[in-house]
Amino acid sequence: VASKMGVRALADHFGRTDVEDVKDGENLSLGDANVTFYETRMLHWPDSMFTYVHEDELLFSQDAFGMHLASCEMFADELDRGVLDREAAKYYANILMPYSPLITKLLDKLPELALSLKIVAPDHGPIWRSDIERIIADYGAWAEQKPNRKVVIAYDTMWGSTATMAHAISDGVKSAGGCPRVLPLGAVDRSAVATELLEAGALLVGTPTINNQMFPRVADVLSYLKGLKPRNLIGTAFGSHGWSGEGALHVHAMLGEMGVDLLTDAKGVIRSKYVPDQNVLRACHELGEETVRRLSASA
Repeated sequence: VASKMGVRALADHFGRTDVEDVKDGENLSLGDANVTFYETRMLHWPDSMFTYVHEDELLFSQDAFGMHLASCEMFADELDRGVLDREAAKYYANILMPYSPLITKLLDKLPELALSLKIVAPDHGPIWRSDIERIIADYGAWAEQKPNRKVVIAYDTMWGSTATMAHAISDGVKSAGGCPRVLPLGAVDRSAVATELLEAGALLVGTPTINNQMFPRVADVLSYLKGLKPRNLIGTAFGSHGWSGEGALHVHAMLGEMGVDLLTDAKGVIRSKYVPDQNVLRACHELGEETVRRLSASA
């Protein structure tokens, strides 16, 4: 048996026609066990479905509450709590973030289902047999993506000038009481940026200009983030350049396409020709301060 969309997928992948579909809320007796199916389409596949085993109070949650973590330990309570928190957030940010509205609906529906949960077993990652309420609450908070005073400053740099600007912005964020997370894209991957954004209020992106475009690693990260559909962010672009300065303007436009509430229009984007002087660094510091003020005003 499989969900309706699962039946279609099995036929498309393998030509299987001997699989029956089960519907949302349908019960099935397996002899010593009785199971109920709950459709969770697009969390995060079209065929996704919860399966609840009544006798064991066990929920097979498919992709929900899982993580990309392989260990010798089978159960979550056998692992370090910090590792669990980090890996669960990373999984949510990089896999489930686009479907946050659907997750909110599912969590709102859970009390109506009145499922007693002793064990939650996802498709991958450790099995939950304690702290189940905590991971469910985490999902609720992550789905809401409520902004706070954390500012993600992601940048790439060619000769160090854009990096200097990024750290001046970070100093401004700190001086205004915010929490900056400076992420040099030559040292961190796209999944780390997505994870940091999960609990952030602002995204500031810096780039040099190469061949009249933003830097390749910046383009890679922004394309990836756009698909994840982060919400409730403010932000803008910045960067240094030599002959021309289109890179930061392209980043600014991309942030707008992502639905980021832009702090400045294109004319207000901070761009430095070659090495940033004191005027540019002062503007960067003020951008950091203004970002925190905007976040504080909307809190």
